[in-house]
Amino acid sequence: MVHMDFFKNKIKKFQEKKMDEILFKIQFHESTKKKLEEEMKKIGAKDEKLEKNILYHSQMVAIWRGNEKKLRKQITDNSE
Repeated sequence: MVHMDFFKNKIKKFQEKKMDEILFKIQFHESTKKKLEEEMKKIGAKDEKLEKNILYHSQMVAIWRGNEKKLRKQITDNSE
């Protein structure tokens, strides 16, 4: 029983560390996307490079949100 608690604790700590990384990535890509959108508004013209970067960061936010959702489900499943 002691070994199970040890491993559950290790898994929990690992999952918490992963969640912190995921949340950091989401925050980074959201803030970068927002800065790029503000820059685009300032120039008031179409900029293909900026549009591609905004799209990239939007896609990364979506990917990391998916990862967050999966990890939250794993954490819930493991705690039952």
